[in-house]
Amino acid sequence: MTAQCLISFGSNLGDRDRLIAEAAQQIAASGVTAELRTSRLFETPPIGGPHGQEPFLNAVAAFDTRASAREILQLLQRVERQLGRQRRRRWDARSIDLDVVLHGELVGGGTGLIVPHPRYTAREFVLEPACDVAAHYRDPRFGWTLKQLARHLRRGVPSLALVGGSAATRAEICRQLAQEHQIRTFLAAPVAQTMPIIARAPAVVPRPTGQPAPEAKGDCTVWGPPRAERPSQANGAPSSAGVTQNEATWDSIGEETDFGSQPEAPWVSAFVPPLPAVDSPLAGENHVPRLIARIQSTTAATRWPAPHQMWPAGWRWPEYRLEIDDLDWAVSEIVSALDSMRCPVRPITANGQWW
Repeated sequence: MTAQCLISFGSNLGDRDRLIAEAAQQIAASGVTAELRTSRLFETPPIGGPHGQEPFLNAVAAFDTRASAREILQLLQRVERQLGRQRRRRWDARSIDLDVVLHGELVGGGTGLIVPHPRYTAREFVLEPACDVAAHYRDPRFGWTLKQLARHLRRGVPSLALVGGSAATRAEICRQLAQEHQIRTFLAAPVAQTMPIIARAPAVVPRPTGQPAPEAKGDCTVWGPPRAERPSQANGAPSSAGVTQNEATWDSIGEETDFGSQPEAPWVSAFVPPLPAVDSPLAGENHVPRLIARIQSTTAATRWPAPHQMWPAGWRWPEYRLEIDDLDWAVSEIVSALDSMRCPVRPITANGQWW
């Protein structure tokens, strides 16, 4: 069966132009790609990892293939080795970095391979080039095209809503983000809302008129019930899987915040509010998260670049996978993800004929 495949290129060490060009030439000559289409080359600043790195050259390539995702990965790793790639530490400078981003409808993971790539949804330096050659490709987990996803990231401020793990872990992540990185964070209401039964279904009790505004707790803002005039969930919006209505509310990060004074400031919440319909104008508002960050615990045997586990499809909202075996690392990864959503992406070629 033929699958549409998307791979990414990156280099910030050595002769970047030559290395990326040679990588594309070897992949095109491998016999497993049909009509290799490459994006323009883009230059982007290094994000995350050790300080002092040079800017990256980035690009993507799209092609049809009958090879499996594992065979594509093996090809990319072989090309990396031939071009001198050495894996010393995560997010270090590298002569060439090749990743499988999408492979048809495949959703899954194994040793050294996760498809779709678990963090590409936050990466402007992947999505912008992808729109050159694969704007119509769809992420099989939530059904959005890459063009829709790129537009979604640009519509609102960089933001992540955490799900999974324990409430205490999510709160601690938010505390560290606020105290150590001065990132605006939000916690769910500490006391569950009353949930009366109306017409055989739970209903949120609106906040009484005159209820005090949310209070700051430490360096995080704590939010309570929604305003009476704002519906708890937009019509047609999917439920936030695994999040109950008393954990999060539509207005939890809403008009009562200080978005007016810092409209473009990134933020992270320790909960997922009910999400609006994808095509709703509300989906672009600053208090709607760009991505859901799904927490996954890992062990020494399952962290990068060893075996990984991917969750099944289910939500209709783009996700980002967050490993929390090392909490300090998880916090730094969130900071990098927020930076990646708005990193400068400068085209340096007019087309994809750079190789």
